[in-house]
Parts: sequence; structure tokens; C-alpha cells
Amino acid sequence: MSEPARVLHARLHLLDRQVVRESDDRLLCKVDDLEVRPGDRPYVTAILSGPLALGPRLGGLPGWLMSETDRLFRGEERPGPYRIEMSAVTEIGSAVRVAGHRQDLALERWLTRNVVSRIPGAAGTPEQDATDDGGREAPENALRVRERREDRPGTMRLAGLLGRTVRGPSGEVAGNTVDVRLVQDGPLLAEVQQAFRPAGLLISRRRAGRLFGYERGPGLWRPSLLGALVRRMHGEIRYAEWDQIESYDDEEITLRVAWDRLRTTADL
Repeated sequence: MSEPARVLHARLHLLDRQVVRESDDRLLCKVDDLEVRPGDRPYVTAILSGPLALGPRLGGLPGWLMSETDRLFRGEERPGPYRIEMSAVTEIGSAVRVAGHRQDLALERWLTRNVVSRIPGAAGTPEQDATDDGGREAPENALRVRERREDRPGTMRLAGLLGRTVRGPSGEVAGNTVDVRLVQDGPLLAEVQQAFRPAGLLISRRRAGRLFGYERGPGLWRPSLLGALVRRMHGEIRYAEWDQIESYDDEEITLRVAWDRLRTTADL
């Protein structure tokens, strides 16, 4: 009998986690957003990192300043976030571990060109970026953290599903999205592992702030003190399966069914 697909919640288990290289535990970046290929069964294709991933997710003036400052110093015509293919991910726990040897790390190249190389006596040139520590060419299976030039055609960002106003089928406001449930039963990535796909949304009646996992699963609302605090802040929380979503855009999400027909989070 096959094992059940792994289930994660994007905000709780992935976003803001450190990304480290499996071979030497070297810190590479943080998970600032996730790239998603939309469709009837959308799935996660890559980790996005850097100010141009985090800025749009934060939104408002702070997010705009972060993004525009990064664009200014990058000096490229149409810069984008740094990107790691999900097929390179080997473990998701307290940190996200990725496979590969010496990486072609775009962020390090930028620091070398624009910061380190301007320090008198500092080593490092752009020509050295494509080699490993011994001056040899990087191996073919090197982990690549690539610069993106804006959003790739046919993709969206997972953060675009968070903090959105949710409306019922009659147009009434039902709440706000607070997390995305991911199930690892999507298409096979690089013949290595199955992709995580958004399986549904957690919706809060009152506000879109971050949750901490106490509101879902067996033993709902425990510990009692934290449960009471979550209830007071967020109100009732329900779960909408992906096929219960009629439409979504950068501002709102519309449901096919009424609020009282959505599942509670007790069995998630």
C-alpha cells in the first residue's frame, strides 16, 4: 500500500525558513516566497528569495522601498528574485535543505562585483564566480540559485494567495486567507520527486495575521491559553478545498460554496 502524500502548510512550514546546502550546511538564503504554476491542479515549482521576493509579499511602503532599493543596486534592466528549483530540495524541517555542490550563486556574484571587489586588496573577480574553491569549473550537478527577470511566463507567487479578502458565492465577505495547505502529490519534478500543490486555503473570519499551528489538527485549540488568544484574534477558521474556489486574483478570492459548508480545521 502506498504511503499517504506529505502535507505542509506554506506559511507555517516553509515561508521564512532558512535554506541550507546539504553538502556542507552552508546558509544560502531564506524562503521568501514560492513560485507556483497555475492551472486546474497548480503546483510549486521553485523557492524564491531576496528583496524582490519578500518586498511584494510584505506590501505597502516597506515592501515597495525594499523592492525598489534592490532594483536600484542590482543595476539590471529587469531584475527578479533569486530562484531555486523545488527538485533540488531534499528535506523540509527546521530548515530547507537543498542538494548540490559548489553553487552558481547570483547573490554572491553581485556582492563580489559591487562590494568586495571595491575594497582595497580584496580578492575575487567576476571571472572567478564560475569556478569552485580550487579554481576548477563548477560541476554539472552544481546547485544553481539563479537570478529571475521578473515573473516567468505562466507562473504566479504563492504569497498572492495570502492575506486576500475571501468572498462567498453571493459576494458577501467571508474572511481573509491565512495559510495555504500543500500536498505532495503533484507532477514529478526533474524525475526526482513529486511537486507540492496548493490543496486548499485556511480562512480566518476576522483578520489575516499569521497563525502558529495550534488552530488545526487533533486537539484543536490546545494549549488552551494560546487557543483562546487565537480565537479572540482570528475568530472562526475554516478550510476551503481547492475545488471550492471559484476564482482568485491579486485582491480577492471567491468561493463556490457558502461559509457554513466549509470544513473546520480540526482534522487538518
